[in-house]
Amino acid sequence: MGLIASLVSSPLGQPLGRVIHAHALGRQERSQSLATSLFRNVHQLSALEGPLAGLPAKSQMRILVAGCSIGCEAYTLAGYLAARFPALDVAIDAFDIDPGAIAHAQAGRYNRKYVNEAVFQGPFADVARTLLIQSADSWAITPQIARRVRFEVGDALLERPDDRERFDLVLAQNFMVHMDDTRAGQALRAMSACLRPGGAMFLGGMTLDMRAGATASVGLVPVDWNIKTIHDEDTVRRNAWPFAYWSLEPLDGNRNDWKARYATIFRKA
Repeated sequence: MGLIASLVSSPLGQPLGRVIHAHALGRQERSQSLATSLFRNVHQLSALEGPLAGLPAKSQMRILVAGCSIGCEAYTLAGYLAARFPALDVAIDAFDIDPGAIAHAQAGRYNRKYVNEAVFQGPFADVARTLLIQSADSWAITPQIARRVRFEVGDALLERPDDRERFDLVLAQNFMVHMDDTRAGQALRAMSACLRPGGAMFLGGMTLDMRAGATASVGLVPVDWNIKTIHDEDTVRRNAWPFAYWSLEPLDGNRNDWKARYATIFRKA
């Protein structure tokens, strides 16, 4: 984090940071991004061994990954579940509006831009070994993981009647922040409709005012678990605050709505 960003992230500088960020939200043109990486915010997935442990405790688990970009998040989730819940029958449906991104995802090969090799020595080394095979200067998704994920071209703004309340877990991350509030609300309603009652939804990468206000309207309740750790692990967005519209403010635990504002994990009531 640069000096100026550090200053406006400090308690004394945060009021100025919020003014700068409000200006960015109002003035900068929004556009979708395919930026992603394997093992991005992987600690968020640890909730499946914590407060969400009941979801993979069944014999089957059905998952939807919306706005999947080039597949990194869907594959990371599939590898995590295969390593930590080897007996679980998992099927993941993933979609993105960009056909080129879906073609990349289906190919299942990633260069060093998308793989942090440190993960092979860390607490998720078992996941990395389950997920990836190295070949020269790139990595391929292992066949056992690739067959768990089905990719297709799709639009998160559209209702999916055939998928209504079908999924135990829905990931709708890092694309709604690039939408205006009207379209983001439409996407949230469409994706939450796919989630069965009692299921969980991951909502990282969403404008915070929107998240705090809209989640309750679709019956989503924030999960109070490792909120700060998961928030601070989103280093790309945190380091860009307050100058980019898609950046992420420092967590303010004094807000009355701080759980709904900063949580990225929700349960459907």
